Amino acid sequence: MFKKSPEQKAALEKERSERKAEEERKKAEYLRKREEKAFAESPAGKARAAKASGASIFQIDLPLSKTAATVIPLGDAYGQSSKTNDYAATIEAIEQEGWRLDHAGYVYRVTGSESREKALGSGQREAVTGEIIGIYIFRAESS
Repeated sequence: MFKKSPEQKAALEKERSERKAEEERKKAEYLRKREEKAFAESPAGKARAAKASGASIFQIDLPLSKTAATVIPLGDAYGQSSKTNDYAATIEAIEQEGWRLDHAGYVYRVTGSESREKALGSGQREAVTGEIIGIYIFRAESS
């Protein structure tokens, strides 16, 4: 009485497979858009956008390492540097977008400091927190 005919079963199966195919298509589209957005926000993506806009110079600032301040009460103060980031692959990716590295410079940006009075004697001990920033300037390669 409640059994489905072969035609009804085939129609249900077709509907299920169409729904599944549509879900997979939506998922693939979502992943594609997410990858495109991630690339657009990456240094190489920004370089591509600058090239497309007709810019002849492209600059990017990348954090190379960070320094953490440590002050020991009644003791010493020092800064400890973290591991240095390697941006060779990033620079190569930017060059593959039609840019040539023209200049690289480095600056130390202080983001904070900590100080304590010396335990014996006058003066203070100070340790700074900051980061080394690499400033890279690229020129557009002539086509």
